[in-house]
Amino acid sequence: MASRFLTDAIGRLRRSLAPTQILTARIRNGQILLSACSPARNAPLFAEQDLAFAEEGTGSSPPLPDSEEARSHLPLVLFWPSERTVSSSLRLPPSVTASEREAAIGALIELTLPWPIDESLLAWESDPADPTSLTAWAISRTELSAWLDRLREKGLVPRWVLPESLLVLERFHPGGREADRPSLAPLPTSGVIDEEGDRTLLLLSRNGRLLGESAFRQPRPSPELRDRRIADLLLGLLAAGHELPERFLRSPGILPTPALSGITHPEPGHPGELSLSGWSLIARRNREEAAALSFLKGSLSWQGDRAERRSGLRVLAFLSLLLAATLAVDASVHLSRVDHRLEAARAALDLAASRALPGHRIVEPLGQLTQELASLDRQKKLLSGGPDVIRIMRDLTTSPPSGITYEMVSLTVTRRFFTVNGKTDSFRSVDALKKAFEATGHMRDLSIQSAGLDIDRKTVTFRMRGRHD
Repeated sequence: MASRFLTDAIGRLRRSLAPTQILTARIRNGQILLSACSPARNAPLFAEQDLAFAEEGTGSSPPLPDSEEARSHLPLVLFWPSERTVSSSLRLPPSVTASEREAAIGALIELTLPWPIDESLLAWESDPADPTSLTAWAISRTELSAWLDRLREKGLVPRWVLPESLLVLERFHPGGREADRPSLAPLPTSGVIDEEGDRTLLLLSRNGRLLGESAFRQPRPSPELRDRRIADLLLGLLAAGHELPERFLRSPGILPTPALSGITHPEPGHPGELSLSGWSLIARRNREEAAALSFLKGSLSWQGDRAERRSGLRVLAFLSLLLAATLAVDASVHLSRVDHRLEAARAALDLAASRALPGHRIVEPLGQLTQELASLDRQKKLLSGGPDVIRIMRDLTTSPPSGITYEMVSLTVTRRFFTVNGKTDSFRSVDALKKAFEATGHMRDLSIQSAGLDIDRKTVTFRMRGRHD
């Protein structure tokens, strides 16, 4: 039971870190178009469908969970239409801090808004190479709140509300930022012309970052009006100190004009891949960058983030407790093994002490053996404190060559010298004994102090003196 609970908790944690499904929503002609993708498989789940299908009965509803609670936990990114957005390229003073950034952006963009700044929601994206240079967007809080209420009626709660111009730019420039593209060659300043129904969207970008945009609606496509809007956008770009675009990319079906002659265009992504492009915009940004880019701020911020954090903290606390319990069990097993080895070592020490100290009662084997070793060391020092008489006697008795015998009458040993008195058969034997004593290596500087015939006139008495080790 506990393992099943742990498996479910780990599964929920993994799903919260890498969602198996993400929804993308766009607003078109008063309707909400919904699509979905699987980030794990990098594949779309279903193409755009109208959320009103289920109510109108004119088609099949998108394959969403039946439970509203389950729907509310699906990651949803809503792209706000560019024609209902005011955008501007701004440069903030270097002294503006992160906490003052939103107020500074509002003060700079306020003059271009058709609604009061107090009713505005702001989003912005900074230039990675120059944090003081940024692109800002503003929308109406009242209008967004109305669309959020419609989504809540369907059981859907957006986590992010992003400018739709970023989605269009992502479809024409997959990979967005220069650091995220496989090629390190920088993108030039380029323009995008995207027509969808009666709406035309013009974008200008450099290195995957949006510089300016313009959107307008016209019942019938008018190339002349479009070209005038393109010229106005280019003039605004020049006034802001930017370079003119080196190329324009256009969606299929745009009527060519002399101003757009010779423009080639890659095909943008299929509509079924919109959700993948939307997820790409979120996935390559950290939490702080995604929060700045989303219009959901203040009271409209996504409340599920706090709930997911609490849930994640609960799971983390449970896993921490489980890890602590595992470490405690492992430490207990380790201590048990150490105790067993310690008992075995004590038994071996008692046995060694009983053998080394026969007749003694073993109480503290280590202390008793230490005392016995100290006693033996003291005895060794006493025995080896003076001359090695035993070695001198051994050399005097074993070094003479065969055939030569002598009788040692007396031996005197001091700390550095020794003197030997003896008898042998001839003076030649006395010389042979001297050479044999020197050959031992332990007797040096030998000298024959006296040598002469004894009273019997048959033996020779001698006296030798030398140094010893």
